[in-house]
Amino acid sequence: MKMLFNVETYRAAMMEFEINMSEMPLGKLSKENIQKGFEALTDIQNLLKNTGDQDLAVRESLIIASSNRFFTLIPSIHPHIIRDEDDLMVKVKMLEALQDIEIASKLVGFDCDNDESLDDKYKKLHCNITPLAHDSEDYKLVERYLLNTHAPTHKDWSLELEDVFSLDRDGELNKYSRYKNNLHNKMLLWHGSRLTNFVGILSQGLRIAPPEAPVTGYMFGKGLYFADLVSKSAQYCYVDRKDPVGLMLLSEVALGDMYELKKATSMDKPPRGKHSTKGLGKTVPLESEFVRWRDDVVVPCGKPVPSSVRASELLYNEYIVYNTSQVKMQFLLKVRFHHKR
Repeated sequence: MKMLFNVETYRAAMMEFEINMSEMPLGKLSKENIQKGFEALTDIQNLLKNTGDQDLAVRESLIIASSNRFFTLIPSIHPHIIRDEDDLMVKVKMLEALQDIEIASKLVGFDCDNDESLDDKYKKLHCNITPLAHDSEDYKLVERYLLNTHAPTHKDWSLELEDVFSLDRDGELNKYSRYKNNLHNKMLLWHGSRLTNFVGILSQGLRIAPPEAPVTGYMFGKGLYFADLVSKSAQYCYVDRKDPVGLMLLSEVALGDMYELKKATSMDKPPRGKHSTKGLGKTVPLESEFVRWRDDVVVPCGKPVPSSVRASELLYNEYIVYNTSQVKMQFLLKVRFHHKR
């Protein structure tokens, strides 16, 4: 629990994002400014894309104006002109993280003297978090899944499981039950995220990027992304040597009929008759080692092997759903990263 509510972790994240904290301290983050920040980035994206539609000088002045608007809303110690897709994507990811920091700030009250106990803060999450005994069947299965599915190209670190907690967020099972009962093809899949995102995730569930956010950088459109190889998701924990412990999720995902693709394709949702998208990887978990969990949920805990897929842009599988009700968070993992270089 202390990991979730440590104010210094949130301050460090804002410093990493180069936020000017004298102009916008932790407690002054606002949902409205983040939303308007997304809108400014969408304007920049449209200007970067439509290169032939405008006079160069006009386009340049509009990019400068939108960049200035963005940094007025989200003050930075290094304000600059956002001129390319890579820089734009960094800012989109930053705003996504700030959304969760804002939720945590409002929930926990980082901006005021707060003598609430950890237990009081925990209750505000409205999510039951229950530790699993290390000798329980579920713990052993999660550990096997983690140890078996480290992808071959992720050589800079290894993962060690420290703890597993079962999750029951208020109302989530209710929303999920319709899809659980009506869709086939349910899998237990990985999702990694920054530590500072988890108060938002545990209290509100996994969320899809808002409509005002640019569509750039989402390989298969705005959705919830999952993996069947642990290290593919662990990259998104952004853990460093100084603080080598991160949190990860295992969620039950009702995939139904999947729209299978080998390259990036922008979409709002998969075609009619499909319930999810699967990006087909060149390396996949060995199917003969999959196990079934709680009757009909597949745990793809096989060791990575070459797939039969030819000419894919993806190294590893990705699974995307476009409706948050197709997901039930099952386990929270505390994971230690052992960096090798």
